[in-house]
Amino acid sequence: MEKLPVQLHHFSAPNSTNDVARLAGGYQNIDSKELRIAIPVTLAAICLIGSAGNFLVFAVLMNNARKGKTSMINSLILNMSVADLLIMLFCVPFRAVAYSRSSWVLGWFICKTADWFLQSCLAAKSFTLAVLAKACFMYVTHPSKQVQIRHQRIAALIISIWALAFILPVPHWLFASLIYEADKVMCIFDTAGHASNFVAVFAKLYPALVYCLPVLFTFIYHWKAFRRCKRRGSKTQNLRNQIRGKRLTVMLFSVSLAFASMCAPEWVVWFWIKHVGKGDPSPPPSFVLLSQVLVFSISSVNPLIFVAMSEEFKEGFLGLWKRLIFSKPQASPDLQAAQQQQSSSESVPTIPVPSQQEKSVQVPDKDPVQDKVDSPTNKTANIVLSDMEQFWHDRQNAAATTEEDPIPWEHQSDLAGSSCPETSGKM
Repeated sequence: MEKLPVQLHHFSAPNSTNDVARLAGGYQNIDSKELRIAIPVTLAAICLIGSAGNFLVFAVLMNNARKGKTSMINSLILNMSVADLLIMLFCVPFRAVAYSRSSWVLGWFICKTADWFLQSCLAAKSFTLAVLAKACFMYVTHPSKQVQIRHQRIAALIISIWALAFILPVPHWLFASLIYEADKVMCIFDTAGHASNFVAVFAKLYPALVYCLPVLFTFIYHWKAFRRCKRRGSKTQNLRNQIRGKRLTVMLFSVSLAFASMCAPEWVVWFWIKHVGKGDPSPPPSFVLLSQVLVFSISSVNPLIFVAMSEEFKEGFLGLWKRLIFSKPQASPDLQAAQQQQSSSESVPTIPVPSQQEKSVQVPDKDPVQDKVDSPTNKTANIVLSDMEQFWHDRQNAAATTEEDPIPWEHQSDLAGSSCPETSGKM
């Protein structure tokens, strides 16, 4: 309780000119009731769209990984999608609650971690985009070689990105605290007197390390990739790889441009707040709210860019959508057994059972000899081919000459027998 007056000394009244510069975890002094309703509703819509889109991106990339299509670029896109999901799930809902209330109701832990976690996710996205630009340039430079590395190196790179992203915004955690003023609880960024010099250095270095340098690095490598794409190859395979590299460069450049342009107002507000002096005007509340809404909107824009500019993501999204819509619910085991029994009974032909009336009808007795003659075995035995029948008919009814006789060897014995007496008589 003794430290409370010291904290009150560093926190101005809620309606003063410098209240925006001291608030943390979201703007908590919205006077308009319409804005208190409109902004949380807008954030809820952004959260739903962003969560659904990034879940689909995550599912498509994981499906490709199961098929063996792992690469450096896909892993980095997956990492950026995870950062967007974390923002949608753990940042936007708490900001919506903070905007809808005039007092802080989320507790001490959320106050300490709200700005730190949001800045960590934004830093991770910024570093990931810079590495993506480098990987895109490598792919365009050597299109015949897929930019693939070992899983251990990909994991080490992603862990390094997140470790750096969690360490750099630590002052947002250290200097965030709760304070009571005029029957209200406020979450503020309280810098004690002995830490003012450190905060001044942090206010200058942090934007440069997290935003300015990564964005500059990203645009330089995208510019190099565009210049590389202008060189035309002589072979058909080179032309195909060149087209793929150009499409990939355009897609990643669009994502980087959206991130840089939509984050710019937030960094202007951040720099303005950290360097505002006593008596200087603070950023307008409307500009502060707009900048934070734009930052959260990036997470819902990225999946739309992937779908619009990548055939792979488009096909993956359509495939997942068809599975969700046209997937049939699994039947119970008893129902499946009944269906199998029904299908097996339909496959076996049924023999009609004669009725009692049909059984009472007397069938006339048949001649057993005639039955034997008309039996199938006798019919097959008495079958005579038409060609053979014509042959024997011609042989029996027409006298064939020796020249036309088809079997002259049978008549040679008759001719020999008739000529023998003549020869014997002469002799």
